[in-house]
Amino acid sequence: MAENKVFIIGIGPGKTEYLTLKADSLIRQADVLIGGQRALQLFADLGQTKITIKADLLKVKKYIMANYQQKKIAVLVSGDPGFYSIANYLKRELGSDLFTIIPGISSFQLAAARLKIDWAGLKIISLHGKDNRSRLLNALPEQLPIALLTDQKNSADQLAKFLLESGYPDLYCYVLENLSYPDERIISGSLNRIASQSFADLTIVVLAKTKLVFEND
Repeated sequence: MAENKVFIIGIGPGKTEYLTLKADSLIRQADVLIGGQRALQLFADLGQTKITIKADLLKVKKYIMANYQQKKIAVLVSGDPGFYSIANYLKRELGSDLFTIIPGISSFQLAAARLKIDWAGLKIISLHGKDNRSRLLNALPEQLPIALLTDQKNSADQLAKFLLESGYPDLYCYVLENLSYPDERIISGSLNRIASQSFADLTIVVLAKTKLVFEND
């Protein structure tokens, strides 16, 4: 690892088989791993110091500033660092020159692969920690297909109910849950079908005008 550089490393959507060789090499060279609990669990067998990212990002910032000159630090982010990750906060607070960014496979890329669609053509909206439902409505129906990153407040079933109440009963919906993990699940159907089920908090939802071809057909 380069001297006095902090690596922000995309670790992919979850399962280690989606981790790039470059990312794996740098993680193993690091003295300290910083990441969410789920990310750190992937490397539980490694002996480095591990710091869990919680709500207090200031704590992470202070630790990096106090230690980056003496220790090799790797910040692990799910998916790709350039897609809704802590990378923006760290670059804004500490300056881009401190970091080297290592890309990873994002959950949206894997979702597009599962559905066998061109992800470059997807309108992507994150609802994770945000109230972007109005942005979603503004994009309908002209910008379909639309991919959504959900959270606890905006779960797939709650979104389906919201869209039904907003006058879009004919949309076709895909819910991609726990992508890359053994309990991965892809559910598709009408909004009424999706609204009647329960889903994990963090899923990818894809809205389309009609049924798409996807891997589990």
